[in-house]
Amino acid sequence: MTQPNATTQAWEMWFTPFPMTVYIARRQVSRVLAGWGVPGDAVDTAVLITSELVTNAIRHCDTEHLVRVHVTDDGATLLLEVSDPSRQRPRLGIAPAEAESGRGLALVRGSAADFGARDRDPVGKTVWATVPRCPAI
Repeated sequence: MTQPNATTQAWEMWFTPFPMTVYIARRQVSRVLAGWGVPGDAVDTAVLITSELVTNAIRHCDTEHLVRVHVTDDGATLLLEVSDPSRQRPRLGIAPAEAESGRGLALVRGSAADFGARDRDPVGKTVWATVPRCPAI
């Protein structure tokens, strides 16, 4: 059984909200988690969740504001947070079969151990998700 780390590791980066931001955020999160020794399955799940949350954030953000990606690893759980200046909370809906978008939060819900959103002061919100560092046996 893997023992949790004695210390918590954290990383964050601020991004200008352009379509290329999603690719860059995924790549950075993948590199950071691999560097921390996070198992591949957890890295893959975290990268998928990051992609969906950043995609949602840049849809609701103008280019004058930044999107923040923050990742924490306490040795047992990864916490993924994406913050943007919009107060609009994400809503889990059902996308029509022919829709080309609208399934991101369903993917997050199905992939994460838990997820939610909270307001940020003075403006904005943070959408977060947790991923077990190691899968349950």
